[in-house]
Amino acid sequence: YNPLIIERGESVEERVKTIEEFWNSGKLNINSNVQFGEGGAGTFSDGKLKTLVKDREFIGKKVFEIFVENGAPKEIMYLNKPHIGTDNLVKIVKNIREYIISRGGEYYFDTKFLDFNKKDNVIEVICEDKKFETDSLVLAIGHSARDTFKMLKSKDVVMNRKNFSVGVRIEHKQSMINESQYGSFTKINLPAAEYKLAYHGDDRSCYTFCMCPGGEVVASSSEEGAIVTNGMSVFKRDKENA
Repeated sequence: YNPLIIERGESVEERVKTIEEFWNSGKLNINSNVQFGEGGAGTFSDGKLKTLVKDREFIGKKVFEIFVENGAPKEIMYLNKPHIGTDNLVKIVKNIREYIISRGGEYYFDTKFLDFNKKDNVIEVICEDKKFETDSLVLAIGHSARDTFKMLKSKDVVMNRKNFSVGVRIEHKQSMINESQYGSFTKINLPAAEYKLAYHGDDRSCYTFCMCPGGEVVASSSEEGAIVTNGMSVFKRDKENA
């Protein structure tokens, strides 16, 4: 395949600069932010490589091998709960892009997908200032491309609703979590501790998810006037909070 990747946000290198400016000054780029841009929302996260899906074929050793080939730490191949870290993900995403380009792929950054038309076996892809023709179109649009979902609904594209969870971010001191999990007397150099809690009530449940040891809460808005938070960790997980 020679994929043509259309991305409304910036390349990961430029995106890092834009996001740092947003965190420092509050200046938001609505098309390139923690949600939008090369690598998607996952680039600015913990880089966890685990899933609640029990199908081993789904997660696949091949996925881990591709990450390692593109610069991920080799220990992800054998750790029980592997993670890559945001600092590594930025480099890995760039390496994957360069590999795709070397094999004939093309990237169009700062290019917003607006619409498509299909006639016979040809799909016309319409962007703000460009048009492309293809026989296959994959929409990997994440959860924040609200304008794209509205466009798809207007074209009567079949979509299924899914349940979702509403979450908040909570910070604890990592030292408190470490003492709770490991005790206060260990002399072993252990990694930043994790935890998981769940409560199942009669009408709804409450549970922790995406716990980031030694991480931080980050502003993750993608539209003006809205506040969104997420959590992320670098590979060392050596920040003050959990």
